[in-house]
Amino acid sequence: MIRRNATKRNTLSSPGRRAAWYGLLTALALCAGYLEVLVPLPVSIPGIKLGLGNAVVLFALERMGARPALFIMLAKVFCSMLLFSTPQMLAFSLGGGLLSWAVMAAAVRLDLFSEVGVSVLGGVAHNAGQLLVVAALLSPQVALVNAPVLAVAGVACGLAIGLILRGVLAALPEAGLRE
Repeated sequence: MIRRNATKRNTLSSPGRRAAWYGLLTALALCAGYLEVLVPLPVSIPGIKLGLGNAVVLFALERMGARPALFIMLAKVFCSMLLFSTPQMLAFSLGGGLLSWAVMAAAVRLDLFSEVGVSVLGGVAHNAGQLLVVAALLSPQVALVNAPVLAVAGVACGLAIGLILRGVLAALPEAGLRE
């Protein structure tokens, strides 16, 4: 388990540095999401993606805190919609992203889970948020039929992203990014 809330010099103290870090991580999340579109998963089930862009949000949550992670998630969702998607997909991305962020932020605050556990919770919550949007906008039956497959996919993808993140966090110094 990683050590959270370590006291380091805060490099986000100036607005310029904060804007630079937010922009850098948002751009990285967008690039990761685009890369994911170019290299699809071997299983082609609608609604299932690895979530590489969400790894950046989780990195921000672990290293910077809940508020910066929320900003980066929202920027990623809106910029992704403008660049790669349609306005109709915004509701699904926003529903999944907000629920995932809330669950992961609570899990990090409680400090009961490793980064892999937080990522698994986030993967499942993201799919649950999207299913709630499906139930509200389209059909509760469609959401229920897809729930088991998306729950398993959320665990598997969350595990993969969590393991990737564990390596990234171990390789990069803390750098005092927490606000």
